Amino acid sequence: MDRTWKVGQLSKLTGITIRALHHYDEIGLLCPFTHTDTGHRLYSELDIIKLQQIISLKQLGFSLDEIKEMFNSDGYNPQEVIKIQLERLDEEIKLKEELRNQLQELKEVFDTWQKPTPEQFINATLLIVNQSKYFTQEQHIRVKKQYDKLSTNNLQESSNKWKELIASLQAEMENGSQINSPIVINLAKKWQEGIDLFSGGDKEFVRSAERYYRDNPYAAIGSGMSGELYEYITKALSNL
Repeated sequence: MDRTWKVGQLSKLTGITIRALHHYDEIGLLCPFTHTDTGHRLYSELDIIKLQQIISLKQLGFSLDEIKEMFNSDGYNPQEVIKIQLERLDEEIKLKEELRNQLQELKEVFDTWQKPTPEQFINATLLIVNQSKYFTQEQHIRVKKQYDKLSTNNLQESSNKWKELIASLQAEMENGSQINSPIVINLAKKWQEGIDLFSGGDKEFVRSAERYYRDNPYAAIGSGMSGELYEYITKALSNL
């Protein structure tokens, strides 16, 4: 009699759990060669070969249903299956590359900050993750080039001035200053100059940023702002 293996023996031999082997049997993917008189599964050498094929196909990303169809359907088209799987992998690679770029960008942002607060971390992350919905790749590259032009010292100096400007605008808003008052208009001009510096004067970029903050009113909190302050500044800018 040819050699056979019980399910526990096959599990140890192949590293596939007993639970998985039972599942393969239940769905008709890998049924045992025979059973003992007491109902225990017995697998043959051909079953082991088939199991190795299943393991290899799973490693290539095929689902159990797809593997079962390969084994059971004479009209199954392997070229089409491979084509679909390649398309899946291409999409996964694209998503992984986008994720890596986002993480790299986050690292570069946080490298310029001494110690980001939890709010800064969360909101900077949201901005970078969501930016593709609001900003084109060309806009993103253009702004990054503007940042890259600044040395570390200049970048820190610009960051400090930006925080001071935000604090001044916040104080004017809290004091009830009208958006058309000379001091608010002057601060709004400085705000516009800062935006132009990093956007390269791209008006479409500014409109994209406005859409982003309009749809995500709390996204600016990490920079010391609030949705209310951003709306106040936007109204002040309309007087320029």
